[in-house]
Amino acid sequence: MTREEAGGRELDVVLVTGDAYVDHPGWGIAAIGRWLEDHGFSVGIIAQPDWTDPAAFQSLGRPNLFMGITSGNMDSMVNHYTASRRIRSSDAYSPGGQRGLRPDRATIPYVSKARQAWPGLPIVVGGVEASLRRLVHFDFWQDKIRGSILLDSKADLLVYGMGELAVVEIAQRLRAGQSIRDCRDIPGTAYALGAKDPIPTGEDVVELPSLATCKSDRRGLNRVTLHMYRESNPHCGKTLIQQHGSRWVVQNPPTRPLETPEMDRLHELPYTHQAHPCYRKEIPALKSIAGSVTVNRGCSGGCSFCALTIHQGKDVTSRSTESVLKEVASLPKRKGFNGIVSDLGGPTANMFHMKCMSAAANAVCRRVSCLHPIRCKHYGTDHKPYLELLRKARNLPGIRRVYVNSGIRYDLAALDTEFVEELATHHIQGQLSVAPEHASPAALSMMRKPNIEYFDDFMRRFKDSNKKAGKEQYVVPYFQCAHPGVGPDETIELALYMKQSGLRPRQVQMFMPTPATIATAMYVSGEDPYTKNDVFVARGDRERSRQRALLFYWKREEWPHVREALRAWGRTDLIGKGPDQLVPPGPAYGAWKFWKRNKGQVRYDTHMGMKVERAARYEEDEQNWEAVSANGCGG
Repeated sequence: MTREEAGGRELDVVLVTGDAYVDHPGWGIAAIGRWLEDHGFSVGIIAQPDWTDPAAFQSLGRPNLFMGITSGNMDSMVNHYTASRRIRSSDAYSPGGQRGLRPDRATIPYVSKARQAWPGLPIVVGGVEASLRRLVHFDFWQDKIRGSILLDSKADLLVYGMGELAVVEIAQRLRAGQSIRDCRDIPGTAYALGAKDPIPTGEDVVELPSLATCKSDRRGLNRVTLHMYRESNPHCGKTLIQQHGSRWVVQNPPTRPLETPEMDRLHELPYTHQAHPCYRKEIPALKSIAGSVTVNRGCSGGCSFCALTIHQGKDVTSRSTESVLKEVASLPKRKGFNGIVSDLGGPTANMFHMKCMSAAANAVCRRVSCLHPIRCKHYGTDHKPYLELLRKARNLPGIRRVYVNSGIRYDLAALDTEFVEELATHHIQGQLSVAPEHASPAALSMMRKPNIEYFDDFMRRFKDSNKKAGKEQYVVPYFQCAHPGVGPDETIELALYMKQSGLRPRQVQMFMPTPATIATAMYVSGEDPYTKNDVFVARGDRERSRQRALLFYWKREEWPHVREALRAWGRTDLIGKGPDQLVPPGPAYGAWKFWKRNKGQVRYDTHMGMKVERAARYEEDEQNWEAVSANGCGG
């Protein structure tokens, strides 16, 4: 990270990140840097540079080959703002959780200053922000359709997905004397054509709706998103082209996923698993994963609100059992390790070594999900490799406990009673996180999630396993509100299901339309991309807040918000003290309530934690709600 650490050498590659630098495989910048180093390239890291000063990008000198730029482990807008577009109070990837150390849409200003610092230097962008914004996309925070980040940033090349293979090939070609334009045929990359460059044609090229089309007809984003997923199989994916005014953006077919030996090699590189010593404050994100070990990447679930499928891939790539055990055995040597493996998992822990069992079928598969609407007959669901791993890991010297905290796919877990029993007996720290997301069949269909009966079945198995093991442990379900296709009826159905089942979640996820997901396309168009049927979309703070409040019907401070929602939806029959009613009678008001105008800026009072006597002053009649909407305060 400094010229002194580089020993005065000229570096081959300099990587720029919006995160604090942590030498841990959970940090994409560390994984790419170590991977390049392992292939013979010298690498420097510039972490959280001053994006207003080109000199900040010159701290390690001009690299011999290229500069790689990423916003960090998260999309910078998701990092900065909540699902209600409010500014987050902290940044888990910065020292001490300090916010404000990276700009909005960080990739764009980083590339701009790097260009000023090193004119003519090849610049490659990557990471989740660039990956999901590589084509036309919806920006929730501006509420508009934006073009490819390639044109906004003016980068030479974009690496999408998990970029280890593409990045090394770029470096090797540039070292061999080729130009950055010669790298435009590398799988897993995208680039922008010049005004006079020839446009790719042929049977293996798919033209997407243009930027202008998507702006004039938001259903165009549906077609763009469907093609992105349809062509995401590296075995049969085609080249995608998209017009942006007089320019074109070209996306090459995806690169293949790493194989198990390559995953082992990547995770066995000499990481320190520590933050760089220049930091004097803890990096909260590192603290949260201390003692955890990643066993796989990718997800076969294909949930419509999740970008994992389009970024990491549908094919799950797993490490070998031997490699994982080798890392677990090394944990007692790390500073501060207490003998507890906090998590042995990945995006979905129990998908360890689950994959398509038919190479022929996988070579032509264009399904978004292996599990929805029904599980593919070729998809292997054997839990034995993961069971074997867990058993061996917990018996290693210096290991007191091995927990699974990254979450499991409960519909798969319910297929194996032995796995559920083993989980309950040895690998739960009192609570198990699972994500049913909803209870309404209509909502779950839009989310591409299994029916709630699968969750109920897993709950029964889990309770039986706990009883057999003589333990008192609980399932912590994650539910989601305001997802496209979730309206008042679906929200009420979920609230009633929660009451009947005795579920009281402490946290509810409000849907956030992030770039490149199927759910975001539905949010924009109001239409299911597959069936072309209209779907209800909760827009604005008012409707989204109503849905959130209903899922906390059991909290006294939420009762006024729940009553307001039920009255607005014509379901006052659910207000009362009966067993089939949600809240007792009382005052009603909305959580998004307009209450103060300060220098022309609108503010909202959430009433959270306020006394009922004070909050009652903000009760409104229908005329006041109309005034709020007229002033642009309804979201």
